[in-house]
Amino acid sequence: MAKKKPKFYVVWKGRNPGIFKKWNEAKRQIDGYTGADYKSYESMKEAEWAWNNYEFAKEKIKENKKTIYYVVWAGYKPGIYTDWDLAKAQIEGFNRPQYKSFGGKEMAQKAFKEGPENYKGRSFKKAQDMTPAERAKFGEPNEFSISVDAACNAKGDMEYRGVYTYSGDVIFKKGVYKNGSNNVGEFLAIVHALAWAKNEKVNLPIYSDSKYAMAWVAKKKANSKIEDQRLIKLVQRAENWLKENDYPNKIIKWQTKFWGEIPADFGRK
Repeated sequence: MAKKKPKFYVVWKGRNPGIFKKWNEAKRQIDGYTGADYKSYESMKEAEWAWNNYEFAKEKIKENKKTIYYVVWAGYKPGIYTDWDLAKAQIEGFNRPQYKSFGGKEMAQKAFKEGPENYKGRSFKKAQDMTPAERAKFGEPNEFSISVDAACNAKGDMEYRGVYTYSGDVIFKKGVYKNGSNNVGEFLAIVHALAWAKNEKVNLPIYSDSKYAMAWVAKKKANSKIEDQRLIKLVQRAENWLKENDYPNKIIKWQTKFWGEIPADFGRK
């Protein structure tokens, strides 16, 4: 196992400001301290520079920090805010406030203009605006489609589902299965969506945010190491379906980076 690279912790404002080599030591200086100010660095040289150049160091941190845009659709003063405290003031105590955070300015402006209906149940905090080249390449998702996703916790409890992309309404949901994995769930979700679409005679594209599951579907073989007999049978059944059936539906990679979390996301990240 590779040795963990040490970090150095600068505490500018805390009980005993200084540079600390251990997180536990730095943590004791800031826990419960109002207005604590601190940051970790990869080398002692960087930490010493930051300690001796507080104002410059803080400006550099501010420049590198990603701006979050808070869209308030329903609040005391609806609008787009880049300061959480200001956004929070518009919704605290307001009857049924509607708001969401976005990682891109253009995305936030578009969401504010369109209203909250198209943004329910999804996270856009980590998403970002597209460059013209990215927009030409990826565009916007096709809302008349199926989106699938899976969720698996540390215990191996796995489930998956498929939804209509435009509304988020659930088409199918399976699980919870024991001793599973996220990739297996994603694979089963895509095949389930293909089988459902064929049975319903609908040629809707299918979105998945798992490149591994998409590759397994293309090969008609899941590269899985699961040992649970129930899941092994489900995977084998899905593989057999792929070998025995043709389908017109396109399977498309969901671009989380630009579009936010896939509509089928379970919201547990």
